[in-house]
Amino acid sequence: MKISKQNLAKILWYAGIFFFFYIWFSQVHPLVVYDMDDWTYLAYVRPATPVWGDWNPAKIFPEVMMPFFSTLGRYLIYPVLGDYISAQTITHALVVSGFITIYAACFAYLLKRLFSLSAPAAGMATLLFLTFHFLVWRTEDWNNSYLFSSVDLNCYYNYVIPGLLNASLVMYLLANHPFQAHLQSKAPWKQGIFLLVLYLAIFSNLTDSGSLAAYAGACLVVSLWKNRKQLRPGRLLKQNVLSLGILLAWFISAVFELSGGRAGSAGDGLLITSLRYTLVSLFEILFACNKVFWLCVAVIIAASLACFFCTRKKLSQPEKFLPSFFLCLIAAAAQSIYTLALCAAVAPSYIFRSEYLFPPFFFYLLLVFLGLGYLLSQFPRLPAILPLVLLVLIFQVNTHGNTFHQPNMSNLPGSVCAEVSRGILKQIQLADQQGLTEMDLYVPVYVTDPETMDNWPYSQVLLPRISGTLYEHGLIGYPIEIHPVPSADFNRQYHLPIP
Repeated sequence: MKISKQNLAKILWYAGIFFFFYIWFSQVHPLVVYDMDDWTYLAYVRPATPVWGDWNPAKIFPEVMMPFFSTLGRYLIYPVLGDYISAQTITHALVVSGFITIYAACFAYLLKRLFSLSAPAAGMATLLFLTFHFLVWRTEDWNNSYLFSSVDLNCYYNYVIPGLLNASLVMYLLANHPFQAHLQSKAPWKQGIFLLVLYLAIFSNLTDSGSLAAYAGACLVVSLWKNRKQLRPGRLLKQNVLSLGILLAWFISAVFELSGGRAGSAGDGLLITSLRYTLVSLFEILFACNKVFWLCVAVIIAASLACFFCTRKKLSQPEKFLPSFFLCLIAAAAQSIYTLALCAAVAPSYIFRSEYLFPPFFFYLLLVFLGLGYLLSQFPRLPAILPLVLLVLIFQVNTHGNTFHQPNMSNLPGSVCAEVSRGILKQIQLADQQGLTEMDLYVPVYVTDPETMDNWPYSQVLLPRISGTLYEHGLIGYPIEIHPVPSADFNRQYHLPIP
């Protein structure tokens, strides 16, 4: 089968994006198995349906996908490398890079569908879009956060990947709005795949599935407005089956989550006080964003709106720009309110975490780049400046220091985390070889809570779960009862700070 030059160029383009992020997550900021959440969910077993009263009753996607890919890494990559920790890092770097590439492809697809952009123009806009994810909070020389960052490997599956999946779905739905006719024209197997992806996106976590629900709600609001003069329930229901279905499924997932152990451990402070603190914190975050980022946002929004309102009678495609912009504007407002309420109810400090900020910031960026897409469609020579703009912004992102925070709670280099995990793994495998049924497991000292003395990220309560993971993956012959022993000597051996 012969591949056309256009398709070959597209494949190479997305392969380049994938390769960049693979190097990022395997070498620059490697996703290393390190804390107890990482070890627990490498081989966690749960049904692919909501479980009433479970710790995470409706977190199907992360708690099914993480063990699935971890097991693939164990049996496909580990036999080649002979290093379990490296095999897991490579596996999860491949997965995260794949989802980011899909996210980028959905964005380019959206621009092409809405504004009929050429492949090079859409491609350059996509690179600019991805660059903004790094630029937004790059305000210091060291340890900045970015929109694809998280605090550990497990949270990439709990938040980052579900966020990318839901955002990709939103862009795909927007590109084919109204979507029901588009879906009905597809073959049954394609409809089945779409429904499966929709199910996994909704039953991922409430933080990120809220973006899909916000978009569905926005579609419903727009439909009600269009039909405000002749409100016919039957007609409205027929026109909005998909949006109503998404909202119903999301509501079911929320009800299940409220029954869970994690919901029961949520904050119990005064909601009004928490909401006020969360709102103030969000404004602080917005004002603290990179100044060049804000300058670019202001220029794009001002130019696109000026172009639309001043010359819309002469220019093409206003009927595509304005409806899409208003849909995203309504969804962005709904998502912002939802994120504020969720953080206030669970823990106001979560508003500072990139995982919780990704959904609203995704909509903010989408609004900005819808404006850019409109400008590119109206001024055919405008894409000529994108390579220069991209060069300037990329070097605005990079610094002379360790620019971004490492994906572990201790902010340690990935190589150090890997050596610590290998040291723990060797102890357990040695005990297995000696035929021991229980053992003392020496781990670093991390007293993060003086009251409980739980030693997170090497929680003395959760540490015994490592044995179950290694047994499930066939690295030991039988489960071993583990007695955690936090040791300052372990810290010294791996040059870790001693609290």
